[in-house]
Amino acid sequence: MKKKQKEIELSPEVLKILRETSGYSVEEIVKKLKTSEEKVKAVEEGKSVFSLIQIKKLADIYKRPLAAFFSDTISDIPQVPDYRINREKKLTPQVYLAKRRVFYLINKIKKLSEKRTQISSFSEKLNADELATEFKKNLNIELIKSKKPEEILAHYKKVLEDKLTIIIIEYPLKADDVRAFSVFSDISVIVLNENDKSSIKLFSLLHEVCHLLKKTAGICSLEIEQQNQDIETYCNRFAAEFLVPSNDLKIEVEKFRPIDEEAINQLSEIYGVSKQVMMFRLSSFGYIEKGKYEQFKKEIDENLKQKVFGRRNWNKVFINRVGNLPLQEIKRAYKEEKITFYEASSILDLKTKYAEKILTS
Repeated sequence: MKKKQKEIELSPEVLKILRETSGYSVEEIVKKLKTSEEKVKAVEEGKSVFSLIQIKKLADIYKRPLAAFFSDTISDIPQVPDYRINREKKLTPQVYLAKRRVFYLINKIKKLSEKRTQISSFSEKLNADELATEFKKNLNIELIKSKKPEEILAHYKKVLEDKLTIIIIEYPLKADDVRAFSVFSDISVIVLNENDKSSIKLFSLLHEVCHLLKKTAGICSLEIEQQNQDIETYCNRFAAEFLVPSNDLKIEVEKFRPIDEEAINQLSEIYGVSKQVMMFRLSSFGYIEKGKYEQFKKEIDENLKQKVFGRRNWNKVFINRVGNLPLQEIKRAYKEEKITFYEASSILDLKTKYAEKILTS
């Protein structure tokens, strides 16, 4: 005779909040638990209960500690504005997980460190191109050219983390319409899509920096060709001018006339940006026809959907997921014995073997 599973009575409201803030619909949970829609709805209405096995499975699905299911309340996670073109499309559970991770890191670093984000103020009258120029002067850096995109990305990440005291992390968002997002706070955070190519991350990074400079934040799809006068268009123009300054581009273009596909590829390599960014830049200044850009964009969109394969440097992946600022502060607190190894590895969200390697390096 099959042993009856022990059923656990929990707060219906907490169960519903846990599901919704993890990015899952009722229908998706029905499939994952192999139960009925009526059952899930009844539990969330307080008319039925889940078994302990089902609750443990939900904890694994939602990537939540089991203790959260036995709480009477769940702490609110601040809303992050959604700037995607297709806002009706549901965000992936990975994006919800990344958002929770961000606010968790902010709270932990605030307790461990006195460091706070320092962002200079600029005139609201500046257009995007002018702000990009002024911000570059403020950072006291020169334009980087003829370097690999990953080298340029690493350089700008370090400069921005050091000068602005912000957290920059990379996370597997697993969404084809989310390139990045940012949170404006006393410790501000930028999250890049780990699965994007370095050239795309580079543009995403500067786009999100613009959001922080404008004291805004949000989830972005980065539709570069948007022409409406909103914050996304402004941030796209800022990123484009920062990475491919118009005055410098005019000089480089003269070396490659006529502007054919080979010239576009070479110009992209010079500035370390994606082909899409370069083509948009060239079409904006009339160096190539708009129709040519649209024709190439179809091919580019398909390439963006292709998965990146190959061996990964997991040590580098984990460091990117934590971010340099949190890593420095966690290592310092651990060495000063303010937190235990277990606490440090929990904040880092790393297995013991990786935590030992990173904390003692």
